[in-house]
Amino acid sequence: MNRDVWDGRWLKLRGRVKMAAAKVLRSEALSAEGNADVIAGSLQESYGTAKKTAAREVARGIDAVADVAKKTVKALEK
Repeated sequence: MNRDVWDGRWLKLRGRVKMAAAKVLRSEALSAEGNADVIAGSLQESYGTAKKTAAREVARGIDAVADVAKKTVKALEK
């Protein structure tokens, strides 16, 4: 889990706590703030997941190119 995923989950949790407190305090402003935190947390978590997936795919591509290069060198040596 990368930092963006962690931070996103933390923001979502903080937002849910604010929304619960808003119900008790009957505060629309706190409720809106909590809702904004939940949305921002979801976006940040999604960004972290996408970044992790992209890094994995780039590494796969580099490995594939390296394998082709090794095979080409072996074929040329024969």
